Amino acid sequence: MIKTQYVVRPTARLSRREFRQRAMDRLVPALLERADGPIKLTLTADEVPPISVIPFRRQPVALVTMWTTEPQADNIDWTPILSREGRVSGYRVAESVPLAYERDWPDRSPTPGVGLLTLFSRRRGLDRQTFIERWHGSHTPLSLKIHPMWSYVRNEIQTPVLEGSPPLDAIVEEHFRSRGDLLNPLRFFGGATSPSPVRALPNMARVALDIRRFIDLRSLESHLVTEHHLRS
Repeated sequence: MIKTQYVVRPTARLSRREFRQRAMDRLVPALLERADGPIKLTLTADEVPPISVIPFRRQPVALVTMWTTEPQADNIDWTPILSREGRVSGYRVAESVPLAYERDWPDRSPTPGVGLLTLFSRRRGLDRQTFIERWHGSHTPLSLKIHPMWSYVRNEIQTPVLEGSPPLDAIVEEHFRSRGDLLNPLRFFGGATSPSPVRALPNMARVALDIRRFIDLRSLESHLVTEHHLRS
């Protein structure tokens, strides 16, 4: 299937809670009325920790994900609907799923646990093939070994679908069974299978060094999010 992702950023001064409520009240019904295929909405969490080893962005953001079977479905102009909630960028992506949860909750209910949404571009001067090799071949196995993830979805940007969309190379969706698995650094860096606080600090250094090999750190965005499968 063809996967398209839209990033929506509010232009009005809204709190994360206000932006989330507007999206649930206005955007969700509009998307369900118009979209025919599966659709998912990921929203910035209401509360972001004031202090965290993960540099969470404070600004609200939404990620609208759609799956279609026909290329012509991309010709539907989603701009009028999405732009009511803010500034919109859109991308065709190639999805790969190194780790997937098994769903047992209904559509429109929030995915249990907590999500980490990460957007980034490749390191300057790095060709695309080397970027993918380092991201998929080196960083992914390291992440699966260190972090207690429940789900890990890589979205490689193929092409923008909206004019003026900022350059971007990757959108990563990670999910954790509990807030502590993500927000407690001793658990987040302690090891995926047999976590140990002793390993947290060395693992933190390993991850920091590894991401510098393929990510432009100036482009890196990390968001604490909640996820809603609106239609399976």
